[in-house]
Amino acid sequence: MKNLSILEIQLLSRKEKKAKKVTFDSRRTLILGKNHTGKSSLMKSIYYTLGAEPQFHPKFKSAQAASKLTINVDGRILQVIRDGKVFGVFDEFGELLQKYDSVSKGLGPFLSNILNFKPLMQTSNKEFVVPPPAFLFLPYYIDQDESWSKSWASFLRLQQIKDYRTQMIQYHSGIRPNEYYATKKEVEESLKIIEEIDKDRRVTNNILKELKEKISQTNFNIDIDSFKNEIRDLLVECESLKKKEEALKERLLDLYNIKATIESQLTIVKHSILENHKDFVFASADIPHVVDCPTCGAQYENSFTERFEIANDEQTGTDLLIELSKEFKDIEFNIAKENDSLTRTSSEVQKIEGILEQKQGEVQFKDVIDNYGKNQVHELFKERIAGLNETLHSQVSGLDQLKSRLKGLENKERKEEIVGLFITSMGRFLRALDIHSLGEDDYKAITVKIESKETGSSRPRALIAYYYAFFTLMKKYSTTTFCPIIIDSPNQQDQDIEHIDKIMDFINHNQPKETQMILGLAETYGVDFDCKIIDLTEKYSLLQKDEYEVVNAEMGDMLNKLWFN
Repeated sequence: MKNLSILEIQLLSRKEKKAKKVTFDSRRTLILGKNHTGKSSLMKSIYYTLGAEPQFHPKFKSAQAASKLTINVDGRILQVIRDGKVFGVFDEFGELLQKYDSVSKGLGPFLSNILNFKPLMQTSNKEFVVPPPAFLFLPYYIDQDESWSKSWASFLRLQQIKDYRTQMIQYHSGIRPNEYYATKKEVEESLKIIEEIDKDRRVTNNILKELKEKISQTNFNIDIDSFKNEIRDLLVECESLKKKEEALKERLLDLYNIKATIESQLTIVKHSILENHKDFVFASADIPHVVDCPTCGAQYENSFTERFEIANDEQTGTDLLIELSKEFKDIEFNIAKENDSLTRTSSEVQKIEGILEQKQGEVQFKDVIDNYGKNQVHELFKERIAGLNETLHSQVSGLDQLKSRLKGLENKERKEEIVGLFITSMGRFLRALDIHSLGEDDYKAITVKIESKETGSSRPRALIAYYYAFFTLMKKYSTTTFCPIIIDSPNQQDQDIEHIDKIMDFINHNQPKETQMILGLAETYGVDFDCKIIDLTEKYSLLQKDEYEVVNAEMGDMLNKLWFN
């Protein structure tokens, strides 16, 4: 299996003009500092840089620090920078290799490939994905906030993976290695292919059945020449009717124009009659025989002769109105007559076109039957179905092999071996930490929630035993990269001095071989951890002003490449 080690971390807050740089030993580094000196923030920044989401203290978050982590993956040096939601992966010489603005679609897949972390797990949306980096680091990080009361809970947003705890235990313990998930993916893809082939086969069978029924009901003794003559006659008749239809449309257009003219004339005559009637009424009224014009002052005689002429004009208009009304009714009658004729003609055209379409369709169907023949069509579909059956058989055979391989990757003997080592390790570690209240029945299942088995000051010690039992399993059986073990503040629940000594001694002497550990302590309790020590002394300020210039000079060029390349 691969190994990941952390070489260095740099934190840079341009907002506060402060920074921090820490170099780690390849075997063990002790971060020593009283409460509120930044031990936890320093450790959490490691995972934050790699795309996980620990819970930071609000004061540290407010500094908006960019971070750079230098790591070694089996001899390959990489530098990862995170500034807000933007990530950059650089080589050991500071050249930008990749830039991402997403964990799930960017940095996560990159790290999964580099660190050989490739389990396929179902999300809450029922999609199968390779989980984000937090799920790789989960068993290696014992944080001070959650890990001493609840296992497998060091990061935020873990619920995005359905039943994540059980799935990650099966993966990290080695019960389900990377090959299991790769094979499972092949099984899922094979099942989809088989489903599509079977669907295609059923559809083809139905088409063949329907085609057989149609062929058996069809009279194929059709005279093609007779069809052609009949269609030609229909085309001639249809063309004649279409010409008639166009002529009727033109006549209707003329009639509608005449109708519009008569309507206009009727309006004018009606208006003229109305005006003449008003003049006659006025002239017949009891007024003088001589009338002065109110406009020009001239005098006009109001005589019988003039009144008679007005009356005569009114009668003439009435006669004209009657005549125009008769013409209007004649035009409307002619329009209705022509419309009926047009409707019948259009109906005949449509009928003939329908017959033509049907006849031409019959000829095309006959042509197909003549070209292939009833037996040829039948054989064509039989060959198609035979090909699908052969492909389906091949796919099913391949699926059986995949299922057999999948079963072999999760075989009973392997699982029993892994669970056996877990039980043995748990018993040994519990005794070393002075926990005698738990028997094998309490942790015979590898998915046990050990925190539910103990309370008070015994719980943190039981959890340490549980975590170290998993380190043992992962070291022997895991197929992914073994990551640094990071333990933050193991002195929990007011341990008495005897048990503090046991905890410190256990951590000191049970670190798996060829692994890296970063340990955060408020004090050593006189234990010599034989390792590099990083002293944190200033409260509420992990970042330091006197380190700003150096860190800014080292990170500045890479940050510029990250943002401006």
